[in-house]
Amino acid sequence: MTRQHYFATILIVLVTAAILAAGCTTQATGSSPKSAADTALAQADAAYAATNYHAAESLYLLAQENYTTAGDNAAALKARNGASRSYRMIMEFPYNRSAYEAVLLAAYPNVSAERRAGWINGSGIASIQSDNETWYYEENVGNIRFHNFDLMQNATAALGQNPLYDPLTKYAFAPVNASAGPYGAPVAWVGTEAISVPREDLPANGTLKIWLPLPIETGSQTNVTILSIEPAQYVKSETGTGTDMGVAYLEVPVSEINGSFLNVTATFRFVQHDQHFTIDPVKVLPYNTSSPEYRKYTASGTNIVITPAMKAKAQEIVGNETNPYLQAQKIYWYIVDTIPYSHAPHSWLMTSGTPESEYVLDTGIGDCGTQSMYFAALCRSLGIPARAAGGYQIIPPGNGSTHFWAEYYLEGYGWIPVDVTAAETADWAYNAIPDDRHRFKAYYFGSLDPYRYVIQKDVDIPLTPTPPDDAVLFRMVIQNPVTVCDTCQDDPEMLLLENFTTSLKKA
Repeated sequence: MTRQHYFATILIVLVTAAILAAGCTTQATGSSPKSAADTALAQADAAYAATNYHAAESLYLLAQENYTTAGDNAAALKARNGASRSYRMIMEFPYNRSAYEAVLLAAYPNVSAERRAGWINGSGIASIQSDNETWYYEENVGNIRFHNFDLMQNATAALGQNPLYDPLTKYAFAPVNASAGPYGAPVAWVGTEAISVPREDLPANGTLKIWLPLPIETGSQTNVTILSIEPAQYVKSETGTGTDMGVAYLEVPVSEINGSFLNVTATFRFVQHDQHFTIDPVKVLPYNTSSPEYRKYTASGTNIVITPAMKAKAQEIVGNETNPYLQAQKIYWYIVDTIPYSHAPHSWLMTSGTPESEYVLDTGIGDCGTQSMYFAALCRSLGIPARAAGGYQIIPPGNGSTHFWAEYYLEGYGWIPVDVTAAETADWAYNAIPDDRHRFKAYYFGSLDPYRYVIQKDVDIPLTPTPPDDAVLFRMVIQNPVTVCDTCQDDPEMLLLENFTTSLKKA
């Protein structure tokens, strides 16, 4: 949804009312654009601090307009970033109470009013407060199906298939040959990433800085080759494939874009293997707690956080168990059995500074990324090295979708994969029997299918060169391009998100 459509369809009247209620003003007759901009900026900062994000965005945009008129480009950029920050706080929450009730009724007309009422402020219903009103998360309506297996199974039955579960049972139910090693069933993939932005949506000049995701070498992802990155003349640096996160950094002079579109492409190929680790708990060796790798992956991070509450939850889950393999197993089944999959408001989480793993601890819900970071945080709280790895899941026959999973480390075995989200799809299958559901879930503790495209080994890996703090939203992961443009009138990152595609197919 674009910002223009967002305002046109839902918020224009409400924003106006909020501005008036906050005592905000427009440019006074006879005042200079610079003076009016300073006033609007001060009011925007105050509105943001008071959680009046709708009013704050409008005021920041007013300040940006007046600073631009006054020729103060540095102040205009600051105001634009304030508007972007305000928008990112509310962009995933478009429904006020009445609108939310209406979309619930439209989505579930055959569900009783009493049951729908529980989906207003009940468990797992995400909302925020802004401008003295409650605003509901746009994905709540879909998340309700994930929380209610009868509704989800009715949906898959209507399709006549289980889109995630059915294609992956081939691996989950295959006989295990423990002597063959952890990596097998190689699948070769060819990928293309493409940015195509209309020239009219870009400024006349300035530089568009782009961090473009690329595949890396891992235990399961091998023979990685970057075939091309175009336009090659704008590529300033590449991380290479033997790093923790694959990135190409480009600087595109906007004045040199002569066609109707800015087109940036990357093509690559790699081989992905399925993974299956057979662990004997007795053979797990003690950790070398002084090694840099151990310290790195047992430390608290930006989104994989170790807090007293996280430590208490981890200890509650594992009880008296001390073997790291069996501890990780308990954590895995706890998440699979009690933390239902739910789309998460990542824009709000990152803009508000809420750690993703803490969001799951507080709400009891989460998507692939938040669930994986929660698993890693619980493991790290017990001294088990863990991380959240990801990129894309390539659902057969080859449709890629962004995805994250977890890995934990066992001395003597290496990095062991865990995918709680893939496991939970067994509960969505309308025709699966209980034994098969359990078997499918058990597979994803220590095993992984080869339908993956790995970009990064963990979250919160720093980008190089380092972008400005207030200009980048999705620095935690780089499944999509990260973008900075100081001369763009609108949020450049949102612009590229809307004009980026990834295509993956078997080679």
